[in-house]
Amino acid sequence: MSKRRLVDTNLIVRHLVQNHEKHAKAAGRLFDACDSGDVVIVVLPAVLAECVFVLDSFYEHSRGDIASALGTLISSPGVEINEAAIHLDALDRYRKTKVHFVDCLIAATASVENTPVATFDQDFRKFADVRVETQYAAASPAKARTALG
Repeated sequence: MSKRRLVDTNLIVRHLVQNHEKHAKAAGRLFDACDSGDVVIVVLPAVLAECVFVLDSFYEHSRGDIASALGTLISSPGVEINEAAIHLDALDRYRKTKVHFVDCLIAATASVENTPVATFDQDFRKFADVRVETQYAAASPAKARTALG
């Protein structure tokens, strides 16, 4: 039976970017163990989203390179992520648009579940397969659920 390991964003980023020799080698050993079937790597959806953010905003990689690298990673045998097909679709939407990754993930989920997105964000209209619901935007003001001062 394989060991399972939850991975953090920094491990994935170091593996992909290779800008810190010691960390990149250690990450490489873990991914090698995954490739050989000794370890199952579990990528949480929040970690994938943070990887996209860091690779884009900090390292300034192109959307195509980010989507390709992370798509390959989460498609690899021995790597698990819940609802992999939705995440791959979200990465593809991210590659093809200028929409933020989390919004692409919402759009991919909405499409698969045939569920409208309640939002004020016009970016969702860029996806023909996503229904946007704005009826609540014109409704009477509701009591504030929380206040952030």
